[in-house]
Amino acid sequence: MRPDTDPPTVPGLGTTGNALGSDGRGDRPVAGRPGPKATSKVDRGRDLASRFGLLISLAVAVIGFSVALPDTFATQANFAAIVNSQALVLLLALAATIVLRTGDFDLSVAATMTFTAAIAAVLTRDGDSLLLPVVIALAAGLLIGLINGILVVRVGVNSFVATLGMMTALGALAYAVTGSQVVFGIHGSILSIVRDDFLGLPLLTWYSWALVIVVWYVYERTPLGRYLLFVGGSPESARLAGLPVDRLRIGAFVATATLSSIFGILLAGYLAGLDPSVGPSYLLPPFVGAFLGATTIAVGRFNAIGTVVALYLLAVVITGLQLLGAASWVTDLFNGIALMIAVTLARLVSRKAA
Repeated sequence: MRPDTDPPTVPGLGTTGNALGSDGRGDRPVAGRPGPKATSKVDRGRDLASRFGLLISLAVAVIGFSVALPDTFATQANFAAIVNSQALVLLLALAATIVLRTGDFDLSVAATMTFTAAIAAVLTRDGDSLLLPVVIALAAGLLIGLINGILVVRVGVNSFVATLGMMTALGALAYAVTGSQVVFGIHGSILSIVRDDFLGLPLLTWYSWALVIVVWYVYERTPLGRYLLFVGGSPESARLAGLPVDRLRIGAFVATATLSSIFGILLAGYLAGLDPSVGPSYLLPPFVGAFLGATTIAVGRFNAIGTVVALYLLAVVITGLQLLGAASWVTDLFNGIALMIAVTLARLVSRKAA
């Protein structure tokens, strides 16, 4: 792997990810070819709208519901509830973007979280030692990610199919570990690291924001973030550039599963126990946020800030509709429609970029 921070180059194509026709030294035109046209005000306006449209929609939704529901929606308690309710979903969504950025898919993130939460809940109830369950949960996450990565990268199984099977198996194992019962009496230390307040918000919310910063930095400011993007955009070009494509893809699965296993411990503390049936409720929202987030800020890329904006937009709209009297099934309906729209928009954006 190259020691510097410049994107790798492909012979004859210049910098990977640059438009064809570049000489590989930035945007200078190749001799005999016209240079890039000056961007018009209309084009700049469209670019700003595409980059910040979702953020503007979030602002409009907040203002609209605040005007319509000043006594219930526009309150500090409601805004805190919206932010806090999305903490675990945001953590999972950020983890999911790691594999998505390489062009693969990991459906097992929620099931991994639930399974490791079951381990933590069962092994720490009644004040048992905290170290052992944490180590076992992390080891389980590493193993799950390694199995997913080998099946997809080495064996060649479709990532959707492989992780769907893993998701189903882990869901069953969560029931097996808990004996199909709701587990209570979790270790007080886990409750503290999740539920204790800092500046009026639980630590879990601060963890999610801290991970946003870390993921943003890795994606936007490090060679690794660029390499993951190159692998997802064109694996063959990445190989020609000398990148260890297989290792990067397997590493992405391992990182996603390991993070999900850590979130399992946080989930156990958040719920003060574990209901093994909770997993499916965390399956869809993270991917809705990840795909919808790819249509804003860094358009066409899975990115941290866009994921945050997308999830909070969904939470604001769903909360506003429920306060207006919408039925409980509206949440699933809205998430399903939002996912279809998000995937469609992400596909259209990628085609336009190509």
